[in-house]
Amino acid sequence: MASLLSSIHSCNLKSLFLGERKEICITNGPISRIGFPRKPVQCKESRIGKRPIEVPPNVTIALDGQYLKVKGPLGELSRTYPREVKIESLESGTLRVLKALDTRRANQMHGLFR
Repeated sequence: MASLLSSIHSCNLKSLFLGERKEICITNGPISRIGFPRKPVQCKESRIGKRPIEVPPNVTIALDGQYLKVKGPLGELSRTYPREVKIESLESGTLRVLKALDTRRANQMHGLFR
């Protein structure tokens, strides 16, 4: 304890910013890691992501896992959806995009990939 106090008083440095002397202590002992507990993220579901996607009758959809292929009179599109969201094809001819996980990134992808 005495050597620690002597090392504290022996390392006085002049602070240029404050214009006064400050005591700065640098020890050679082990440094413990300071951690902060993380709070769980409360993610609300995206209003845009909640809305179903209406598919016109002249458009065909091929859904294979996360890969979606859409073909219609104006052309053809294909997209691979990220793993944070999942796609459901309903019998009424609509698509729904759901969150697969309950994370912040999943909430972002849910609204983005509608």
